[in-house]
Amino acid sequence: MKAYKINLNDDSPSPIKGRFWIKVLIMSISVLIASYLFNFVQISSFTTAIISALVISLLNSFLKPILKLLSAPLILMSFGLFQLFINAFIILLTSRLVSDFRVESFSDAFWFSIVITIINFLLELPNKIQRIKKNLTPQNENQIEENEEFTSYEEVEEENDEEINNK
Repeated sequence: MKAYKINLNDDSPSPIKGRFWIKVLIMSISVLIASYLFNFVQISSFTTAIISALVISLLNSFLKPILKLLSAPLILMSFGLFQLFINAFIILLTSRLVSDFRVESFSDAFWFSIVITIINFLLELPNKIQRIKKNLTPQNENQIEENEEFTSYEEVEEENDEEINNK
C-alpha cells in the first residue's frame, strides 16, 4: 500500500519561508487588479501595493490566527462566514497602517477582501495544482506492503532450560 500526503491547509506560511514572499507578490498583484476594478480603493503606486500586500500578509500570519481563536464561536455559528468580517477588519487595519492605501468604509473593505480572495485564488491556482501533483507521488518506495507482517520487537533465540538452571 502506498501512502500519499496531501496538505492544503498551509495558507499562511511563515515569513521565513520563500513561499511567503511568493504569496506577497501574488497578493500585491491582486491588490493592484482589485484597485483598478473598483474606485472605492485608492493605491498610489505599485510600491504601495507591495507594501500593503506585505502588511496584509503579515497580519494574516500573526493577527488572523488570534482573531480566529477569539471569534471561534461566531465562526462556527455562521458556518465560517464570519471569517469574511475578519478579512475586512484586516483590510481596514492595513488601510490605517499604510499611508497611500485607502479604504474608506467597512463595507468597502468587506467587498475588497472578497475580490482580493477570488483574484488570489485564481493567481495561486497553478501553484496549488503543482503542489497537489507533487504530494500525490509516493512518499517512500520501500514502505511495508499491506500483506507483510511487521513486529516492533526483535526476536531472540530461546535458551535451553538446562542453561538457565546452570546460571
